[in-house]
Amino acid sequence: MQFNKLLCLLINGKYIKRPHIILGILMLIGLLLRLPSLKWGLWRDEGSTYFDAMPIDLHEVINTVIYSELNPPGFYIIMHQWMQWFGSDEVILKIPALIVSVLLIPATYKLGSLISSPLVGIVTAAITTVAPEAIYYSQEARPYALAALLSCLVIFLYCKVIDSKKQIWYLLGFVICADLLLYVQYTGLILLTSLAIITLYLQWRSMANIRLMHFFVAYLIIFLLFTPWLQVFFTHLHTGLPWVTKESWLMRPKLLYENFLYTLPVTGGKKVLVALSVLALIFQLSPVFSYSQKFIHQWKLKLKTSTFILSFSVLLSAIMLAALSHQGRYMFPFTPLAWVVYSNFVINLFKRIDNYWSREFNRFIKQIIVVLVIFSIVLPNAKYAISLGNTDKSGIRSLAADVQKKHQEKTIYLISPDLLGPTFGYYFAQNPVKFYGVGRWNRPEIFSPQGYAEVWESSTLISDIKQGIQGEIDNGYRQLVLIQDMGVTSDAGKMKYSRVNEALAMLKQKYSLLEKTDYPGTHESITVYKFTLIKN
Repeated sequence: MQFNKLLCLLINGKYIKRPHIILGILMLIGLLLRLPSLKWGLWRDEGSTYFDAMPIDLHEVINTVIYSELNPPGFYIIMHQWMQWFGSDEVILKIPALIVSVLLIPATYKLGSLISSPLVGIVTAAITTVAPEAIYYSQEARPYALAALLSCLVIFLYCKVIDSKKQIWYLLGFVICADLLLYVQYTGLILLTSLAIITLYLQWRSMANIRLMHFFVAYLIIFLLFTPWLQVFFTHLHTGLPWVTKESWLMRPKLLYENFLYTLPVTGGKKVLVALSVLALIFQLSPVFSYSQKFIHQWKLKLKTSTFILSFSVLLSAIMLAALSHQGRYMFPFTPLAWVVYSNFVINLFKRIDNYWSREFNRFIKQIIVVLVIFSIVLPNAKYAISLGNTDKSGIRSLAADVQKKHQEKTIYLISPDLLGPTFGYYFAQNPVKFYGVGRWNRPEIFSPQGYAEVWESSTLISDIKQGIQGEIDNGYRQLVLIQDMGVTSDAGKMKYSRVNEALAMLKQKYSLLEKTDYPGTHESITVYKFTLIKN
């Protein structure tokens, strides 16, 4: 078959006869692209996952999550059971996220097929296979990949409720998946709020067969099932992210722009493509800006209501995250939804181009454009996937290996700032040493944002460190190793992190520095200072 004829069939969605074979191949490719990153090591967020899931019973897991996280407990309960069965090796800890990330490929295929066609489903699955964000979060032992998968399921079931006559069963599935999402990550509240707004709009414009009472009951059940965690949620909400500087309202549009940038499945050139993403959403949401019933009727004939639902949910979620001054990883649960929107838009665009170019241009130009589009996405993303794991996430991993070779007794370790404690605690779990934190002195491996700003504002912070070190000298300790963020640490949000520089200056003034060593990492680069506690 000539390439040009094959291309036309693909563009018009008439050659996807065995999508499950293609999907299986994409899942295999996705797995192979994700395997190199498993050797990347852990950093502090994943170290927190380890300590959150480590307690011997579920009750203690939940109590630890309440204290140390700003997330609900669902993911950590899963990780607790996983660690009980398979252990806590750094590769083992990443496998649940890897499994979920591979399952995200067929999930986006089903969603794309539902809102448009099997071709859109295949294109979206292909994007999910090679997208850098999907590859990155496949090795992050955190709830993001699971939240993305559940977001796809929630949207899929919601659309099935709208389109299907068997609403009750799909509505039950929607309730279950929605509550699972709420118990995995709080960003689920943003998605459910978006869907509530969409439901009211669809009812107002008579664009779908909406049974408001069914949705009211469904949302009531979701709320009641989440009620046991509601008080903790408000505690976490009040705590917020004290290390993040809130942007002024004038800068929130910039955050919205960056959220759209984040959803683009490429490693570079995103500023050029952001216009395409906005154009795609405007195209899909064009009925919102029209009061013409004739236009809406024509639009309904051309475009599925589910396409509108998906596009609007992505737009509303991005807007609400920007309004809350959040971006980056908090946008990831909605990013696969955006990939479906973009795939649908691109396929429709190619159909229009094909209809025009079949009369005006030769087939060679069309072939060149398709090949360039494929290679411009696949090759850089594949290179990115292969490069992951070439450098440790945290320099503490290399430090732990060195200490294991030449550990000296009567040495205490001081983590500065103590937010590095979870990484240190994880990598030194098999080689126990006595360590403390600049910030929270005791048990820095159990990080908590609650009351954290007050810790750094304490007027006795430096004097308390002096007193703690003197107590260890009295107990016979003769060396101190300071592990500090590489470079000069500056304040962030409400956190007066710059006080770690005061601690370093105090140590240099009071004790003799024996050596200084840098340990680079992609996420945590550290400098290690070794002091003698023996006075000359």
